[in-house]
Amino acid sequence: MSERLKFQGKLAEKEMTAKNLRLKIQGLVTSLRDALDPTEAAEELKADLIAAQALELAEAESSLKKVLAEIKAIKQILGR
Repeated sequence: MSERLKFQGKLAEKEMTAKNLRLKIQGLVTSLRDALDPTEAAEELKADLIAAQALELAEAESSLKKVLAEIKAIKQILGR
């Protein structure tokens, strides 16, 4: 297998990972917005769920930034 094909495969894999992370982030944002209903009394909010989802969102966002940097590096290698 040529080096170019190898990097094209890695690029496709990283782009799929980025797409999946974006979908996960969008889902978490929607869920957090729903859980953080401003019309709910503070004592009715599910703080443990909100905290867990916020941490998951931060981890997904960090992972997405890493994958996007990898995509950029691969594209530079491929001359795109």
